[in-house]
Amino acid sequence: MDASAKKIFWVQSIKAALFSLVFACIGVLLLGLLAKLFTLPENVLPIVNQALKGVAAVIGVALCVKEEKYLCKALIAAVVYWALSSLLFGFLGGWHFGQIALDLAVAVVPAVVVALIKIKRGR
Repeated sequence: MDASAKKIFWVQSIKAALFSLVFACIGVLLLGLLAKLFTLPENVLPIVNQALKGVAAVIGVALCVKEEKYLCKALIAAVVYWALSSLLFGFLGGWHFGQIALDLAVAVVPAVVVALIKIKRGR
């Protein structure tokens, strides 16, 4: 792998992670706004929050991971997204080990599924 290919590999992975993080932040802010406007019950918010994080991982990988090595790029993007979102949301709401582990699964599994679909469609 030459230098430009390595650069493209890392740029696509980081771009997907950052795109996912931005989408998740916007989604959580909109969820908070909707919760205030429509007085949603508090037990619904964590479930919708996890769904938003999974959708963010899917969108980031689907839009930003291109060309070859889909699975590696998707895994790196998911782990970077998980680390950044865990730091961000941990500072805002506190850390819980179960939540961190669940966030990792919610980031990695959809990203891998999207990468496998992209591999299958590419052939």
